[in-house]
Amino acid sequence: MNLKVNDTFINIYPFKYILLFVFLTANISPVFSQGDLLIYPKRVVFDGKKKVEKLVISNTGKDSAVYNISFLEYKMNENGELKIISAPEEGINFASSHVRVFPRKVTLAPGEGQTVKVQLNNTQNLSNGEYRSHLYFRAEEEKGPLGQTGKRKDSTISVKLTPIYGISIPCIVRIGENTTSAAISDIQFVEENILKFKLNRTGNMSLYGDFTINYIASDGKIYEVAKTKGVGVYTPNLIRNMEIKLKKPENVNFTGGNFKVIYFQNESKKVLAENDLKL
Repeated sequence: MNLKVNDTFINIYPFKYILLFVFLTANISPVFSQGDLLIYPKRVVFDGKKKVEKLVISNTGKDSAVYNISFLEYKMNENGELKIISAPEEGINFASSHVRVFPRKVTLAPGEGQTVKVQLNNTQNLSNGEYRSHLYFRAEEEKGPLGQTGKRKDSTISVKLTPIYGISIPCIVRIGENTTSAAISDIQFVEENILKFKLNRTGNMSLYGDFTINYIASDGKIYEVAKTKGVGVYTPNLIRNMEIKLKKPENVNFTGGNFKVIYFQNESKKVLAENDLKL
């Protein structure tokens, strides 16, 4: 079963014990945090400028913890949902065989942090394009049963769930010139103050950025009514369907005026695409 909150995916699997895995693929902050694990930065991109990137992982909990680092491979659908795959598909190239990570296992005391190095490897013969995998940081389970069962006095069975958290962040290798561009289309204002639209991608690389939605009233006053960070369109997808809840300002009715949707780069704030909807 998969649960989604924005770009956060919670996958629940039945094993010998009951395990809870949390996969994070995007966040509203430049620091990733889940459970007692914090990671900075939230994504790794090699675009020809560097051969080595560094991640800082920190244990914010009260107990020592062990984290194993591996790779996961995902594909994205048009609604932004991610599905784990085991083999490359058309338009999807994995980066995992071209990247080295060390160390692959980290033990952290409470409040302790450590640097993890991510290094390019065997990229000399790669064709132009984008290669993507996800670095997966998974807490190692404590000794003893993860799911405990017991018989109560009333003869019912009780189950104790112990969560095991994992965070996955994209690791992207880009070879050659980036020809990607973005566009916003099909904007619709629907019931319950929701704005629907399409984020369109063209070119050879993935998109990644933040959204701001402004409402410009008939008198020219501007209100920021929504902000969503960390929205991507992974190759080979050309469209991502967006649905964003608007925060209605006090004493303002969304009648007349117009909405302006702006998509911009997370770091540089460069505008990648924008469009308007007149009411």
